[in-house]
Amino acid sequence: MDYGEILSKAWKTIWKHKILWLFGILAGCGASGRGGSSVSSVSNISNSASTSFKPESFDFLAPSTQQSLTDFGQSIANVPVIVWVLLLFGLIIGGTILLIAFFLLGTLGETGLIAGVSLADEEGEDVPQLSFGRVFSALKPHYWKVVLLKLGYQFASFLIMLILIFPTIILMFCTCCLGFLLLIPLGWLLQTLITFTLIAIVEEGLGVFPAISRAWQMITSNLLHVLVMFLILTVGGAIIGLMIVVPLFIIPVPLIINLVITAASSSGTLIVGLIFSVLLFIVFFPVMLLLSGVLRAYIMAAWTLTYRRLAANESLKPTLLDKTTPED
Repeated sequence: MDYGEILSKAWKTIWKHKILWLFGILAGCGASGRGGSSVSSVSNISNSASTSFKPESFDFLAPSTQQSLTDFGQSIANVPVIVWVLLLFGLIIGGTILLIAFFLLGTLGETGLIAGVSLADEEGEDVPQLSFGRVFSALKPHYWKVVLLKLGYQFASFLIMLILIFPTIILMFCTCCLGFLLLIPLGWLLQTLITFTLIAIVEEGLGVFPAISRAWQMITSNLLHVLVMFLILTVGGAIIGLMIVVPLFIIPVPLIINLVITAASSSGTLIVGLIFSVLLFIVFFPVMLLLSGVLRAYIMAAWTLTYRRLAANESLKPTLLDKTTPED
């Protein structure tokens, strides 16, 4: 398999068909977060606010800054408990709706990337730029199968985590955490299996379980090629991804500098540093979002082309026919 051809073709594909950048950004919505809180702890907010926000708690800040934070803490302490309860339920409901929306948008992005790259690869370099409508039409027959696969994967991962959490802790304790290294190849294999299953659903129109079987067969019969491509995309993607998030460390710098200056001079406020940090966030965030979408589109394009090349090589292999001797 020509790895250079795949990596080059993946870049040429997403550069020519820039609509795939949008699907890469949407695919990033699939990242899930978690958070938690309890209703019983809401009743303690007023007390904690009134005890935490005291002038002596901020003696390293300027007096004006201490007073501003103290006033803010007092205003929080005066909010009725029922308001915090309603806010908590509102956050839970809103968070649930956002998680569902992000999950569906992320699935749309991943499915669209696979469908778009397949269309571009089938029709060659002379094909005009793909439109959103054409990619959407190509992904639509497979979308809900991908949703079902991802839901099943999330549910199975949760159950396996509950079952293996204590054996994993015991293994790490008995092996001085060296046993944790054994889980890394398993995680790599599972990640690649899910990726190939998604591609098999879109590329070959298979159902969920036939796609899992097909992905497993494809990986095991081409293990070396898949491993090499995995290392290239994982290591390269990690390095580029780290470069993309570097601005996150720059954003709070003006606020920190303002904080230090304010504390040293015992005068002034944090408003100047806060404004500059917000402006940096407004400038950097769209760029980071775009670059992350391009990187995600490139990685999925490379995996899709890898799958297509392996499937093409498989179809070119000679088939051994059973020879039967006719009876006299």
